[in-house]
Amino acid sequence: MNLPHDKFCVLPWVSLEASPVGTVRPCCLADDEITTDTGGKFDLGTADLIQVRNSRYMQTLRQEFLQKKQPKTCRKCWNEERAGRTSKRMHTLDRLKHMISDDAWTQEAKPLQFLDLKLGNICNLKCRICGSWSSSTFAAEELTYLSGDENKKASFHYTMLKKGAWPRDSPTFWSQIDHVIIGIRYLEFTGGEPFMIQEHFDLLQRIIERGIAGEVEIHYNTNGTHFPEYAENIWRHFKHVEIAFSIDDVSERFEYQRSGANWEQVNRHLEMFRDMRDRNANISLQVCATINVFNIMYLEQLANWIDDQRFDFVYWNMMHEAYYFSISTLPDTAKIMAKQRLRDAKISPAHRKEFDRVIEFIDRGASLDGKILCMKVEDLDWRRKQNLCDIEPELAQAIGYAGPQR
Repeated sequence: MNLPHDKFCVLPWVSLEASPVGTVRPCCLADDEITTDTGGKFDLGTADLIQVRNSRYMQTLRQEFLQKKQPKTCRKCWNEERAGRTSKRMHTLDRLKHMISDDAWTQEAKPLQFLDLKLGNICNLKCRICGSWSSSTFAAEELTYLSGDENKKASFHYTMLKKGAWPRDSPTFWSQIDHVIIGIRYLEFTGGEPFMIQEHFDLLQRIIERGIAGEVEIHYNTNGTHFPEYAENIWRHFKHVEIAFSIDDVSERFEYQRSGANWEQVNRHLEMFRDMRDRNANISLQVCATINVFNIMYLEQLANWIDDQRFDFVYWNMMHEAYYFSISTLPDTAKIMAKQRLRDAKISPAHRKEFDRVIEFIDRGASLDGKILCMKVEDLDWRRKQNLCDIEPELAQAIGYAGPQR
């Protein structure tokens, strides 16, 4: 693939991301949502995809890349690359290099080939590093602690519950997708929890009926709590199906961090997915482990568990938002302890390279005093009748957390 320069990103030309609440971005890591020429956010329930792609916002973003600038909305990738890690920009170049032509790059969009579809925020878990934006269960929990119907209906969480249902209320969106799907070669389904969203299976069936499934690759991010047995008969038609499991820790720490999940159940499902992969050469399995404050002290155990699972690919993701859950903002005392545990970890050479990059990422961040972090931990501990001190005592000590005081 001929690119204008080595900091170039192809996503603004060939991709769109549908957010869980129906807004749209160039990719899932972009800070900013795409705006209309009058400054409002596009709503995928009513927006014209052609207008989105040809908007002044997208033209400007593409022009910045052509001029060898590093757009501000892409700061997460730039931060990871400065720490020596492989960013989403770089991963995407590798993933899509066989799909994109070498035609000249201008500020005009190329044919749409990649759709990242977060089809609402339906999810059965309320993970600590998540929120109402991506989890209907998290939003429902937040609403139970608000008093009065008026307060609830005026809240962010109520808005997210309503907006998170947008795919089921938007026939215009599905009509537009059906018009562009003939050129799509790569689909991502995240969420929410994609295996709880029937509309995406309906879309895949329509792709099969149009006779193009053999040209389309699919990527999933799932929390591992669902095993859709009927999906095998759908997936076998596609060029490639990669199922990535979001697993950030093991055993009781996994259940603490991903409230509502059962560790034994997830492991049973993993075995069932491995059997499915062994029956279908076009299916591969990945683990996507998001490094954040809750697992930074325990990555050694996670890495060694990963090595026993026969995953086809391992992706270490970095938590950026919310900032107080990012390892880059840990208090200095916690950073010292975390870095020492990473250095002492007994892990394979492949993980060692990643751990060294994690240490560099920690060093590049501006440390905070941990007060907001402790406040957020205490709030969830109190609501869920849990205690970080019992589950992750090393982390609790490192950030000065004494347990829920209410």
